[in-house]
Amino acid sequence: MVRRGRHLIGGAVIAAAVLLLGACGVTNTQQARSGTDDGGPFYTADDEITLYVPFAAGDTSDRFSRLFAEHFTAELEGNPSIVIQNVPGGAQKEGMNAYERSEHNGLNMAMSSGGLISSSHFDPEGIQFDLAGYQPVVAFGGGMILYGPGDTGPLDQLATSDRPVFYGGMELNASEAVRVFALEQLGLPRFEPLMGYDGGGAITTAVMRGELTLGNSTSSHYAQNVVPLAEQGEITPHMVQGYVRDGEVVRDPAFPDLPTMPEAYAMLTGQEPSGTGWEAYTAITATQTNLLRTYWMHGDAPEAARTAAADAAAAVAADPAFLEEAATLLAADPEPLVGAELEASVGQIQDLSPETVQWVEDYLDSRR
Repeated sequence: MVRRGRHLIGGAVIAAAVLLLGACGVTNTQQARSGTDDGGPFYTADDEITLYVPFAAGDTSDRFSRLFAEHFTAELEGNPSIVIQNVPGGAQKEGMNAYERSEHNGLNMAMSSGGLISSSHFDPEGIQFDLAGYQPVVAFGGGMILYGPGDTGPLDQLATSDRPVFYGGMELNASEAVRVFALEQLGLPRFEPLMGYDGGGAITTAVMRGELTLGNSTSSHYAQNVVPLAEQGEITPHMVQGYVRDGEVVRDPAFPDLPTMPEAYAMLTGQEPSGTGWEAYTAITATQTNLLRTYWMHGDAPEAARTAAADAAAAVAADPAFLEEAATLLAADPEPLVGAELEASVGQIQDLSPETVQWVEDYLDSRR
């Protein structure tokens, strides 16, 4: 059952959509934790966890979070209820700020995108939280694919064309900057990035009109909306941003025949990618794709709560029923990460060297 309301948090009015999962019915208030102190489960069926989602109700990430919450509470020892608190706005910063202000008692969790993880390092304005102080519980990946009009031909033909190459994106932030950098390195003729498009749908439309030579979208958007156009020959897929495994960029499992951007660079230039720019590409790709939807708990929440949450999340990530439902929702496999693999992906961005951070900041300044 879903109840909608409006709440005032930190002086800002936010839209709230409440989903209660468990055996206790629906409520808008957070009850005191009633877990035992005698070695029993931290959570009980009388407890209520609030999951902060920095997207509007009905958004894909909101719908995914509700699906995750349903399976998570079933796996979580004690089977507490879960309330979804939607806090959209401020490029997701409002939601994470609200989460930071919540009690660090194990009864609050948050979801963030990979883009927010990157921007928290390079665009700190308005941020009141520090992800380094949070514990990642589980992450679900999602790839990025770059494509052009059907008449552009294969990638090597695009690179040797005498036509200018216009690439479209939404905003030149850290996540977009590494894609722009990689495309620059390919040596595409008269390459020019054009920012300001309002989402994957607008970018696809611009590609179809011939306004853009290259566009990008998530694997989910591409599978749901662009694949039919590609099958009709109206769109040509060129490359993927890739996933990061063991510190290396690898192909997207959803599109195993498409090269990664580093592979495309090697193919077109005959050189292996190296240097600070490509190091930044790898680190930010780890957040953009590996950590597309990441779920967090306060790092100073009770250890028993953090352990119980991690165990339950690992069970969800291995549950075939959940993975099948998630793949149906996203039109792509969710690519879960837990444990050491999750920590490694988070570490890619948190452990960036000062030189790499400075490189990204300088590159963004040079492009603005």
